[in-house]
Amino acid sequence: MSEATKNTDSDLDPRIFDSEEFQQNPFPIYKQLRDHHPIYHDRFHNRWIVSRYWDVDGCFQNNENFDRAMYKPDGPYDFGSRHIFGPNILEYGNSGEHRRLRNIIAGQFVGQNLQDFLPVIDKIADEVIDKFLDEGEVEIVRQFSSQLPIRVISNMLGLPRENEDTFVEWYQLLIAGLGFGGEHMTRGLKARNDMWDYIDPMIKERSKNPGEDLLSRICVAELDGNRMTIEEIKGFVTLLLAAGGDTTDKAISNMWYHLLYTRPDQLNDVIEKPELWENVFTEMMRYDPVVHAQFRFTTKEIPIHNEVIPERAGVILYLGAGNRDERAFKDPDTFNIHRDDLHMGRENRSGRYKDGKNGHLGFGIGQHFCMGYAMARQESAIACGKLMERIRNPRAKFADHPGVTAPNIDSGGFRAPEELWMEFDK
Repeated sequence: MSEATKNTDSDLDPRIFDSEEFQQNPFPIYKQLRDHHPIYHDRFHNRWIVSRYWDVDGCFQNNENFDRAMYKPDGPYDFGSRHIFGPNILEYGNSGEHRRLRNIIAGQFVGQNLQDFLPVIDKIADEVIDKFLDEGEVEIVRQFSSQLPIRVISNMLGLPRENEDTFVEWYQLLIAGLGFGGEHMTRGLKARNDMWDYIDPMIKERSKNPGEDLLSRICVAELDGNRMTIEEIKGFVTLLLAAGGDTTDKAISNMWYHLLYTRPDQLNDVIEKPELWENVFTEMMRYDPVVHAQFRFTTKEIPIHNEVIPERAGVILYLGAGNRDERAFKDPDTFNIHRDDLHMGRENRSGRYKDGKNGHLGFGIGQHFCMGYAMARQESAIACGKLMERIRNPRAKFADHPGVTAPNIDSGGFRAPEELWMEFDK
């Protein structure tokens, strides 16, 4: 056992957060944080950690004291200059600029605007499945989950179908560029710039002569006569293609992993009732979500749990820890798609539901609640249901699997299996 892991229940060495052990299985450390350090000052990494469900919820709800932005919107920083996606909504924190951009485009991803594009998911899913259906097996990550979301998004945007493979390549380079390795960043920036050069004339044309595609809708969406600029549209399309695609990609592979390896008994339930894919998605987002943490900066001193977090301190909100909190969920370390203490339906930004049940924290809560939540849920459930519909007797190809893990420090991405083989009858 390493020096960093030789802890009593009340001690916690911050070096554990850099260990492979934590990357593979963070949940014992999450419990240690919740039970003994609900507010933990990690002096080694110069940050504070929040781990209990209701504390994470409270920080999400408190935009006055917790801000997402590193920089002030009226300061000298040129927004987007240090981000792989360029100027995008994530960088603007709780500012009026964030609210302006969000209010202009948020409506494109819910309600009838989303429903208009659901047939695209069915169509692309069939095309992707056709490529491996006769093989009797599939490597879900490479052949299915990583292929479908980008092709769906590019079709929704109305981008030429003959260039889909290029969009997939750009997506992979952009995601890798989110990491800390210089070469990944360089390749990611080139991919971003190549994509911007590609879509620039389309943005200009569709701003004047819009169609029914998503790119046209984004170009002409407005609030009080205000539209996004061309640079803002480019940044948002990059964010949508990369972050939106990667989240759904990982969600699909995680859903299949848990049914194949964590609860194969419940796989049979889903085979009998395909509508349970919605429950699989929700429980996955609670049990081991694609994103485990979000970062905030305090705007003032915050007293909490006999500690005081200083002004402008960095704070990690561990969604993955809050989702396993015994104070919020019964038997939280068990994956169960039939839970009676988890809100299984559609999420909302308030995090409060009429059924009185707690929701997962995976999409955030409040002002920064994920705009693409409905699209991620619908796409994941529809795609998984379509695959289940077209195969028989799905089963894990190998008896053992290394499990879901976090990406390494040299590249971007979220928690998901690196590889996932499944056999089926044709």
